[in-house]
Amino acid sequence: MSRRLVPALALLAASAGASWAQAPAPELHCLMAPVEPAQRARQAALVVEAQVLDAQGFWNAGHTRLFTRHRLRVFSLLKGQVADTTGLMLVTEGGRLGLDQQVLTNTLALAPGQQGVFFLTPAPWPGLPAGAAYTPYASQQGFIEFNTTERIATEPFRTYPALDAAFFKEITSLTGQPRQLLHANPALAPATIPVRRTTAATISSFSPQRLPAGAGAVLTIVGDGFGSSRGTGFVDFRNADDGGSTRVKAREADYLSWTNNRIEVRVPSAASGGSPISGGHPAGSGTVRVTTADQSVVESAGAVTIIYALSNVESTDGTLLQRPNHIALNASGGISFRFGPNFTANAAASAAWQRALATWRCQTGMNWDVAATNATNAIADDGQNVVAFDAGAELPALVLGRTTSYYRGCYAPSGEVVFWVKEIDMQFDDGATFQFGPAFAIGVLGQIDFETVAVHELGHAQQLTHLILPGAVMHYAVARGQNTRALNTNSDVAGGRQVLRVRSFRQLGCGGPALLPAPLTSFAAQYAAGTGTTLTWATRDECFLSSFVVERSLSGDTLAWTRLATVAPRPPDAQYQYVDAQAPGGLHYYRLRLLRPDGSLDNVAPALVTSEGASATASIFPNPVTGDVLRLQYPTAADGTVVFRIYDRLGRRLRTTSVALTTGLNVVPLSLTNLIPGLYILRWQDAQGRTGSRKFVRY
Repeated sequence: MSRRLVPALALLAASAGASWAQAPAPELHCLMAPVEPAQRARQAALVVEAQVLDAQGFWNAGHTRLFTRHRLRVFSLLKGQVADTTGLMLVTEGGRLGLDQQVLTNTLALAPGQQGVFFLTPAPWPGLPAGAAYTPYASQQGFIEFNTTERIATEPFRTYPALDAAFFKEITSLTGQPRQLLHANPALAPATIPVRRTTAATISSFSPQRLPAGAGAVLTIVGDGFGSSRGTGFVDFRNADDGGSTRVKAREADYLSWTNNRIEVRVPSAASGGSPISGGHPAGSGTVRVTTADQSVVESAGAVTIIYALSNVESTDGTLLQRPNHIALNASGGISFRFGPNFTANAAASAAWQRALATWRCQTGMNWDVAATNATNAIADDGQNVVAFDAGAELPALVLGRTTSYYRGCYAPSGEVVFWVKEIDMQFDDGATFQFGPAFAIGVLGQIDFETVAVHELGHAQQLTHLILPGAVMHYAVARGQNTRALNTNSDVAGGRQVLRVRSFRQLGCGGPALLPAPLTSFAAQYAAGTGTTLTWATRDECFLSSFVVERSLSGDTLAWTRLATVAPRPPDAQYQYVDAQAPGGLHYYRLRLLRPDGSLDNVAPALVTSEGASATASIFPNPVTGDVLRLQYPTAADGTVVFRIYDRLGRRLRTTSVALTTGLNVVPLSLTNLIPGLYILRWQDAQGRTGSRKFVRY
């Protein structure tokens, strides 16, 4: 059955008495509408006060979706009956297992240690293991989270000012069942509530006033009384996912320095205490607060502005937080979306979504396109980037749409784990009151502008997360009748450009080929004796482009470049060619750069060219080797890992290195540190068992 928008209602019926929570704002949070508490209480089969004990990712039976299994310790029962009070099983969508992760917007993700009131219904997904009995009703809105330090509770649209008997009484007035205390909750015992002093520390200033989250930017806080060391102290920010109603802490690794008068801390987009799947909530604009080791609390007088926030992915062991990159997933160096049959059938929706795609493509250079219609409307890890409507109740209640990012991790030759986006799906509620355009949505009719939300969701696909910044597309909330179809240059565009230029347009050592900057669809370089090096490239639907710049490296590396030519564009699309007739012998890189209207340059991943031709064999250059790094030209027919071993002239193995290589001609740097001058043998073996060797001399 299609779910229609439920108007924002009062928290309780008039007969319920006191106002026990802050009423919900009229906005939608991303694409999530407020759930009436009475409706939630009716729909839940089981309501418990509980604490999350653990989180374990797992695949469904079809290996198409990741879920996370949690055990709950139940403190009190507010509706229904439960036999197991120490291991009640709860399942949430999305998860992390090994180097695979799936993150869904507008979807609850939990971390061990969190506690609150859970409104649970039977888990509806087929293919789950036995014992996966419950999931929160309405996902994020099925959990009222306790902040036991401040003794308040929060959910996406409401804040509850006190955790006391009245709080639980109001819930039971909706569930119709008295609260049954099963185990005392030690975190709610009065003796466990810390005394928070508010006068010892002071904040005199902070800088900069404007900065991004999740990009490594450092906020410097100046004041007095912070303590000579951090200890158990922390810095917290407003939570961008709920408009600042709650706060999020900087992560342990974000603190660079802490003295009595000065704190340096990175601004997180996946703050401490969040889910191991989503990594936590992003820091948003607003006041900054410092809590010292002795529980002195001070809040800044002014507000910091977070101009954009980048999605971060956490490694399995929790030791690495990284900005994921995109890779080329189609033959045109980009990413193709496919509409599900039910989305193709709605011509107005399809047109609005493609206008939103063109907005990002022509302002950030994101290489997206739309391919042939997908065979099904399925949202799954299936190698297809699908955009579809749900079919009834596939989305959680009052979730009007969401984006799923599928991540895969790999080990680069440096040993670093690189996370990349291997697939993106979007799903929208078929029963929502969308205005598909091109006319604008009208608020009094309760309409939600579809192009506005499509632009927002594509921002998530580009790996941006929420802001507290009205006027920006990635602002956490949207109102009915709001029409925000244009990107904010200083926020949305700047953030999207940062993701692409720093990560996605670069070859990071594993994961797949780098994304080509739009409007490019191909780039190649080929040497031919008597002709030189010929560079060819092609474009489609040219926009956001002033000219092309052709450059050649000064040697067999990518540290120094010389400009060869500037080529004017020929819109709307074209085939281009440039011949470097004076190409020097040996190994060189060529690169193509796209000059944008704002004067910035986007680089295509460099192409390696050798005067020995495409059939070049493995060779060491220069040989003899004069430094601590041996460079090996190594052609590969397919992606894979190659093991390199160095032996001395007596046959003793001195060093072993495994390197992940991509199809084509690679230049592999191998360390010779601590090897004395002399004659050596380099041997290698690829994943198919093929071997080879070369002698070299180290000076």
